[in-house]
Amino acid sequence: MVYAYAVGVRSARAIERRCREDVAFRVITANQTPDHATIARFRVRHETAIADLFTGVLGLCAKAGLVKVGVVAIDGTKIAASATHHQNRSYRQIAEEILKEAGEIDAAEDELYGEKRGDELPEGFGTATERRARLREAKLALEASGLRRRRRCRAIGLSA
Repeated sequence: MVYAYAVGVRSARAIERRCREDVAFRVITANQTPDHATIARFRVRHETAIADLFTGVLGLCAKAGLVKVGVVAIDGTKIAASATHHQNRSYRQIAEEILKEAGEIDAAEDELYGEKRGDELPEGFGTATERRARLREAKLALEASGLRRRRRCRAIGLSA
């Protein structure tokens, strides 16, 4: 979860998908693919510990010089911004925002997909037999369409 959140992946479903498809995630998870519901429950159950971990990681990165904390000034261009000292956040607040965002994304996806992962095959493609039959039908339809097109072209004197 630390790596996923660090690279901007907040959704439990996206984390599950990356654990199947992304080499870095597969290495970290020892080629295991946890279910999105398991990931979401883990986040909820250990939210305080995860926030503490993120707070520590951010502090450690800052102390080690991996990130710079402070004011960023690029040029004198004036733009509307809210750069008051009230907008400054602690590492703890940043970690809590990440966890809150992850929770909101998971809730929205739960509403949308229910218990499903969200990347399942469409209806009629569930088994290998169904997939072969659907693809065979599509191929025959394409071939028939091409045959009709070639006949129309020949009828009006064009080459297909």
